[in-house]
Amino acid sequence: MSIHKLIREGRARLALTEEAFAKLCGVTRATVQQWEREGGTAPARKRQQAVADVLGISVAQLMTGDGSANTAPGPNIRGEVPLISSVQAGSFTEHVDNFHPGDGGMEMISTSVPVNRYTFALRVTGDSMEPEFTEGMVLIIEPELDPLPGDFVIAKNGGDETTFKQLVKDGTEWYLKPLNPRYPIKLLGDSRIIGVLRSVEKRYR
Repeated sequence: MSIHKLIREGRARLALTEEAFAKLCGVTRATVQQWEREGGTAPARKRQQAVADVLGISVAQLMTGDGSANTAPGPNIRGEVPLISSVQAGSFTEHVDNFHPGDGGMEMISTSVPVNRYTFALRVTGDSMEPEFTEGMVLIIEPELDPLPGDFVIAKNGGDETTFKQLVKDGTEWYLKPLNPRYPIKLLGDSRIIGVLRSVEKRYR
């Protein structure tokens, strides 16, 4: 269905005159006539939300001419980041540059968050962060973000082991807290925060 037919039929369904519809949308009657005429103009961006609200549909449904659609535009993809292993995460910033990626043979993950030089992705393993973060979820991690209490972070111990936990502070002490109560809270101690969670990308296949 064309956008013009959608508006025309939507107005008729609401039993609104051209003048009444125009008033609700904040435009003139002549503008409504243009919207409803095949080959006429479509609503300008600043009017799209008002028209969609009057018709009881989303802006996406309005602009695609599909009044029955149940989908909306996807997120604004800012770029891609490599999906790496927890072991690679420990020294990732020493070897990879997202602005000059080359061909590292890594799987790339599209993300809607801003991508910086060392932004990377990790896959959740284990159940220590359930129920909010389940095994298999893909985490977008930013190493260049200063961690704050309450942030979800990737921490690296003295070896090559990394862990995903919530960073909490009690007095002067910092702790790594699992969300699953079956696991204990541990002192941050000598572990080093190597990245802060920015986004979660759910993948089903």
